[in-house]
Amino acid sequence: MKNSALVALCGAVVLIAGCSTLPKSDVTALQGRWNGRIVQGNPEHQCSFVISGNNYDFRDDTDTNIWYKGTFSLREDTVPRQFIAVIRECPSAQYIGKTSMAIYRVEGDTLTITGNEPGDPAVPLAFDGPDVARMELKRK
Repeated sequence: MKNSALVALCGAVVLIAGCSTLPKSDVTALQGRWNGRIVQGNPEHQCSFVISGNNYDFRDDTDTNIWYKGTFSLREDTVPRQFIAVIRECPSAQYIGKTSMAIYRVEGDTLTITGNEPGDPAVPLAFDGPDVARMELKRK
């Protein structure tokens, strides 16, 4: 399920405090509300994605039966960077507690996330790869 791969957005984040020489973590850059669309899949769907701390809330605005809440962690030392999501709540019981692997990039006010179906341990190789779900979002 491609839409289920969007869940791929959660875990735990460790922030290093008190060190002003470190660059800002992407966790800081991702905070807030993002609106956009799911661009892989037919038809395209409008969606929203809210990040607060290391929690996320994803909503498919076109199909209101598709939504996910959970936690995430980032791997900022990989290329592309990785977003590891753990699903805490969703309407599909088989995905609760599953991990979804995704890649992400932030370019200005645009966030692109591509993820695999929850439970698939593989990390997507490309933003437009086969059998993945991709979201393009703008900060709101």
